[in-house]
Amino acid sequence: MKIDLSNYLTLSPERTMEIVLDAIGTVVPYELAVVLSLEKGSLLKVRCAQGTLYTPRLEHHTICLKERPELGKIVEAGEVKLFDEEDDNHHQDTYHDIIDLPSGHSCMVAPLHVEGKILGILTLDNSQCNIFKPEIVELTKTLAKIIALALAQTLAANALQSERDVLLYERNALLQDLVHVGSLIGTSPPWLSVLEKIRLVASTDSPVIIIGETGTGKEQVARAVHSLSNRANRPFIALNCSALQSNLAESELFGHEKGAFTGAVSRRKGRFELAHGGTLFLDEIADLPLDIQPKLLRTLQEETFDRVGGEVSLRSDVRIICATHVHLPQAIEQGKFREDLFYRLNVFPISLPPLRDRKDDVLLLANHFLVKLAKKFQKERFILSPSAVKYLKSQKWTGNVRELQNIMERAAIVCAGEILEVTHLSGETPYLRTISPTKSNLISSSQNFSSLDQSICEHIEKALHISQGKIYGEDGAANLLGLKPTTLQSKIRKYGIDSNARRKKQR
Repeated sequence: MKIDLSNYLTLSPERTMEIVLDAIGTVVPYELAVVLSLEKGSLLKVRCAQGTLYTPRLEHHTICLKERPELGKIVEAGEVKLFDEEDDNHHQDTYHDIIDLPSGHSCMVAPLHVEGKILGILTLDNSQCNIFKPEIVELTKTLAKIIALALAQTLAANALQSERDVLLYERNALLQDLVHVGSLIGTSPPWLSVLEKIRLVASTDSPVIIIGETGTGKEQVARAVHSLSNRANRPFIALNCSALQSNLAESELFGHEKGAFTGAVSRRKGRFELAHGGTLFLDEIADLPLDIQPKLLRTLQEETFDRVGGEVSLRSDVRIICATHVHLPQAIEQGKFREDLFYRLNVFPISLPPLRDRKDDVLLLANHFLVKLAKKFQKERFILSPSAVKYLKSQKWTGNVRELQNIMERAAIVCAGEILEVTHLSGETPYLRTISPTKSNLISSSQNFSSLDQSICEHIEKALHISQGKIYGEDGAANLLGLKPTTLQSKIRKYGIDSNARRKKQR
């Protein structure tokens, strides 16, 4: 019998622990529950914290057991300990340097162990005195076993995630070694065919015409041909024919003498002269003005050209590579392109496949861009999550490689960490997306912010104000912003949002 896994709820270990603590809150009247894991070096590290006394300063807070011997004794004993400041004046508040609890508040510490191995502790605090009755202490002994299992699951999942991240990073680094020609990435059969054509024609001086949709990497292919040729140490000069004005096209290509026309205040070299001995790349050749096409044809045939206003012909030692996304035979039929020039250029055509026809290369290209972006943004690395990989492979990529490159850069900008998720790639950043219509009047999306960080910070502050400081639940700030509560807590800590006023409202 097949089981449809989509019908089952998948929870992260962190969310599982949050739910368990929420459930415990229905029977244990805590105002602050904190789960700490025992790390190497006798260090306790906060893994999860929630309750009305929660403050972002608890995030990743650590306690050294060598400095807190009373906690060390509890861990060694393995038994639940109830502190009551009225009875034990020597007890130091567990979070004395973070939270100012009133004198006489209730505090309980429960060691967390599984099969005899200590994993950490659970602390429960309430600002009222004697709130934890003996029966609650006994109940906590049982509940601590459940929390211990949740903590064990979290620690195991984090360990696996760390190993996975390392493997992903190593794999991504290996993928970079698959660069075949210059910066051209790909192992799909259509792309390997392109690379083979580049190798064949590079060593010759034959004209090359590169045909492909916008964003398929036509200029990169042209540069690869140049870099593999015997002209690699000579200039590579690029000219976009779409940007040429008809009255200046001849000057751009061949240069002009001083006084050749109004505004020609000095002699100027054209692209043919600048590219002498090297390669001239004419991008979007179909947009070359019609009146300049016969002059280009003459230069290609005779290998000489004249500057505008010049009297001496100059020799042209230039290899021509051109590119277009236009079907040139159709342009010829429409009278927009000369047939004789087409045959002169169309010696060795290279047709570039669109990205939708080389889906196996999408991940290779994405990781290639991420390595470059990590250096650009001074990050150690960027890693695609499994769902992000699936998302990339499912897209149609009508904008081809350029679209993929732009999406990766945008994702790197909005990603606060190093793991890129689907929301980063799709452009739907959770903390900036519009709140539901019933709440849109409370959080305005029309306000102008000075920066992205300022925008995020103000959105969080407004959400906290609306929820009266509450993070969890349907009316909590996390739900308003479309974030997990733990993610919101992390952002509160990251942006240093003051939580004192929020805590006062909750008491």
